[in-house]
This record gives sequence, structure tokens and C-alpha cells, in this order.
Amino acid sequence: MQLPSLIHWKEFPRILSRKEKLVFVLLAAIFLISSFTLWRMFLDRFTEVVPASGGTIVEGVVGFPRFINPLYADTRDADRDLTELVFSGLFTYDSTGRFIPDLAQNYQVLEDGKTVEIQLKEDAFWHDGKPFRADDVMFTVRTLQNPSVKSPVRANWAGVQVEKISDLRVRFTLREPYAAFMEKLTLKIIPAHIWQEVPVEQIALSPLNLKPIGTGPYRVEKTIQDRSGLVEEIRLKAFSKYINKQPFISSLTFKFFENEEKMLSAARSGQIESFPVSSPNAAKYAGLGERVEQFSLPRAFSIFFNLASPEQTFQARGVRQALALAIDREKLAQTLAPDAKAAFSPLLPEFFGFDSPALAAPDKTGALALLKQAGFRELDGKLTKPEKERGTFRSDLKRGSQNQEVKLLQQCLADQPGIYPLGTVNGVFGPSTQQAVIRFQETYAQEILAPSGLTKGNGQVKAGTRAKLNEICFPQTGDDSFSITLTTVAQPTLQKVAEFVQGEWQQLGIQVYINAVSPEDMAMNIIKPRNYEALLFGEALGIVPDPLPFWHSSQVVDPGLNIAGYENKQADALLEKIRKETDTTKRNAFMKQLQDILLADMPAVALYDLSYSYVVPDRLKGIEGYKIADPSQRFANVGEWYIKTGRKWKFF
Repeated sequence: MQLPSLIHWKEFPRILSRKEKLVFVLLAAIFLISSFTLWRMFLDRFTEVVPASGGTIVEGVVGFPRFINPLYADTRDADRDLTELVFSGLFTYDSTGRFIPDLAQNYQVLEDGKTVEIQLKEDAFWHDGKPFRADDVMFTVRTLQNPSVKSPVRANWAGVQVEKISDLRVRFTLREPYAAFMEKLTLKIIPAHIWQEVPVEQIALSPLNLKPIGTGPYRVEKTIQDRSGLVEEIRLKAFSKYINKQPFISSLTFKFFENEEKMLSAARSGQIESFPVSSPNAAKYAGLGERVEQFSLPRAFSIFFNLASPEQTFQARGVRQALALAIDREKLAQTLAPDAKAAFSPLLPEFFGFDSPALAAPDKTGALALLKQAGFRELDGKLTKPEKERGTFRSDLKRGSQNQEVKLLQQCLADQPGIYPLGTVNGVFGPSTQQAVIRFQETYAQEILAPSGLTKGNGQVKAGTRAKLNEICFPQTGDDSFSITLTTVAQPTLQKVAEFVQGEWQQLGIQVYINAVSPEDMAMNIIKPRNYEALLFGEALGIVPDPLPFWHSSQVVDPGLNIAGYENKQADALLEKIRKETDTTKRNAFMKQLQDILLADMPAVALYDLSYSYVVPDRLKGIEGYKIADPSQRFANVGEWYIKTGRKWKFF
């Protein structure tokens, strides 16, 4: 018997009827769908989706890096961002804002909080392969404490002693207990073996500031600069020997822009995909196909009145209260962004969990009445100063004096030919200042010395010398109109706020001028010499609040941060208690008392609180907004970020 020959698969469709073909296709589809469904069920039952290594993010930043170095990074956003990724501290923050060990293995707090001993992790390495040791911690702290280095964070470490117990153990000793000291230990550490060969006076000028070697999750792979040396792009690569959790994202590329407008233009053209923005108007960026993450910061923006200025404009408390009363802070917040909040206290009670103040609604009629009580007069819709309102030296000054008035004295004397050739302006009445005062007295001997029967100057600034100094240093112009120069950083949101305040105060008949300066100019030429009348600026209190640097009378002179020049003994006592108190409930009670004093004296007008807005691509996962102490700390949990995913077996 002859067996039928096999049918070739190509002939199979020809032997089937149309109905049979339809049935076959239907059965095949059911089989494939069932197989796929069963496979998906199997995967869902026995495996799970997990982050996988790989991918890159291109980040945009306004400003150009100059110091990728923890000693100097505090004044520039670009420097802080890169420093956060390249370097590690003894401690860092988790996604809830709590302190967790970074380079530290464990620690002990001894002697009622005055001593902290830290055991370091054994297997931490620098990006060049050298091991991390206690010598690096010692070198970092002692270098930033050196006044010749001129580190902006030096004031944070005043009075702190650091010593090496062993290669992997260090001890910090404080003069007094300090509740916020653990936050200071998030300071990033620099490598001693790299920097100890650089003279301290040359550290700020070293090209190593743009060639950082750290222990952080990312290392610098490539730096691209233009012909002038300006950094245009920096590429970071995940560090394979990072001591903590390896980041999933393989590389990060940073591109730098002159201003926000150019950065946003780059975002629209697809050159960058993540970037911080000054205005959190999420709808504006929706067209980019991105999402906006919001981070909560312990930062309040306020107007600080320069109470140490020779101009007596803000000396009367009623004047400061009037200027505060005139500003509609709720309306200001509404004009800024949907999530902006009006602030009525510079101590951020909502962030730290103590009672917020109940303040009166804005009242321009009441504000004008307060100004008139202070002696201001209304003429043709404008306010004029009281007759007594003059820029003057008011205190007796002598060798050893140290305050803002001494600094103004030095500035004035330096402007007089041949009087003060050294020209040092530091707020300290030393031998050279004394000799300058003597020359001034003898130059104007007939008016200063003769009435007292003297022929030689004594170098002390008293009534007769003050009168002549006021005449020379603050000549009267004949213009008695009430004017205020409001200084701030040349940044879109801050300038918008300044213009709003300008409009509010001008309704009272005050002439308001806005002085917008660069961040660098603000730090060196405005804040450092206290060269302003009123300053619109933001202050960050930290995760553990320590307002002492901002309000204590000892911090009036640079490098202190008491930019209002505020002095109050009750406030000083509370500030010292807050700094030492580790119990949150007790500390918040002291914060509430301090708030009451500040709001009564009104050395500054709190205006608004604004979340930090960070635009990220939809494909970036593992990132979410939370409390951070500083904008750069949005990278604190960068190890959790991921782009790619994979599957792993579930273990039951």
C-alpha cells in the first residue's frame, strides 16, 4: 500500500476552505493570546519589575561652575550641585530629611553633646583609587577654618576642634552643646593627598577646583570649556567603588547657561531634559512633556533693614512696622506662583511645627499714620523725612571698638586724601584706624581740637570729632524726600518681588529704587561690607533650625550673617538656648518666643516661602519631592533614581 505524501506547509492554505481558514486563524489567535496571557501571569506571579542600571540624564543649570570644592561651593548653585554628586560627607540626608551615615560607620555623642566621636567606613575610596581616612577629615576641617582660605562656611566651624584618634576614627569637640552640629557634619570632605601640596593662599586659584576628586556616587569623566575657559559642559560617570548604594543611572551630563531664558530655550529644543526653575508654574512647562517635582525648603524670603547704617531711616520701630503693614503678602504670593505661600515670620513656623503668628491685614492708611507719627510729612503726594533724619555717626568710638559704625568710619577716612593710606575696612578699630583719626583731628584742628584747648589728636571719636565727621562724610543735599534703595539679586522671581514691593511702598509716597546685582556681587560687594539700605534676600535655616547666625548681635560684622544689624539682649539669650537645646518641643517653644520678639521689633519683613521646583523627564523614576535643606540636596537620593527596568525572581 502506498502512503500519502506529506503536505508542504506552503500548500496548506490551498487545501482549506474559506471557512476552515477563518477557524484556523481564530484558533491560532486564541492560542497566541492565551500563551501571552499565561506568560504574563507567570511573570507577574514569580517575578517583579525592578530598577536596572543604565541610561543618562542631561541636566541644565543657570550659572557656570568655578569651585567644585566643598570649601567654596556654598555661593553658587552650579558648584553646589556638582559638589553634592562628586563628594561625600560624614553624614547625608535620606528622602525624609533625616540624617543618615555616609562616610561614617557609626558615632557617639559624649559629654552632654560637646563631643562627637565618629567611626569611619573602612572600604571608602577616592575617585583616584586612594583610600579615605581620618586624615582627610582633619585636613578638610582645619583648612576651611584657616582665615587665609576665606571659605564661606568657615563661620559654621568656629570653635570646633577636630582630632584624629586612629586612621578610621575622629573626634569633634565643641565649646558648648550644639543641637544642629550633626547637620554641619554633612560637610563634604576633600582629599588631603591632593590638596595638602597647594599653599592655602592659592587654594581658591587652583585649577584643581575644576578637576575634583571625591568619594561621591559620581566622578568627573569630562569637562568641556570654551576658549575663554568658561565651563560649558561636565559629564559625570557612576563611581564603581562608591561606598554606599551604587546609582542606577550610568551617567549625568550638566550643561550650563548664562540665564534662565537661555536654559529654557535649550529645554524646548531638546538639549536638556531636567533643570531647576525659579517659578514653579507647572503649566508653563507642560508643553515640554515634562513633570515638575516640588521640594520643601526651610527658606524664607524677607526684606532686611540695615539697622547699622548711618542713615537713620529705619531706626524707629514704627517706620519698620509701617513698611511691613503696607505690603499685601497674600497678593504677592498669588502673583508669584500657585504654590507660593505668604510668610509672616522669618522663622518658618509651618516648616518646623510651632505656632504661626496672627498678623493684621495689610493697611496702607494705618501704615501712613505710623510714618506720620515718626515725624514724616506728606507733601504733594510724597513723604519727606523728619528734620532729625540725617546720616550720622552716633556713638563714641575708640581703639578696640568693633561694629558697623567703625566700618563706616574707615570707609569715610579712606576717602579723605592722606588721612588713611592703609584703607583697611574691616569694622575693627585698631592702631591704623586710630592713627587715621588723629590725622583727621589734626587736619581740622581749629574745629575739633582748639575748642577743647588741645593741639594734638587723641584718636578717639567723641562729640567734636563726630560733628566734623558727619559734616564731611554725610554732606546734606537738600533733598528731604523719603527714598529707599531696595537691593536684591538679578534673578527673575526676586526682581518681580522687588517691583511688587516698590509699587506697595510708592503708594505711601516713598521713592523706591531697585538695585539688582549678580550673585557674586551680592556676596562680595553688598553683604560682606553691609552695603545696602534694604535687602531682599532669602535665608535657609537648615533641617535643624539654628537662627543664631542670622539674628545674634555677635554676628553683625562679616562673616556673621546678621544682615539686619539687629541687636536685642532677650533675642540673644533665646538664640543661645535654641542652639543648645536638643529637645524639639523645648526648642520650638524658644523659637516661638524669639518669633514674638522679632515681630515686635520688625528688623525684617518676611514676605513669602517658595518650594524648590525641579523639572524632570517622565522617564525618570524614583524621584519625588520632599524636605531638603538646600537645593543641591535634591540629589541626596540620586541612588534611587532610575530610567531602565528589569525583572527578578520573587522569593517567597
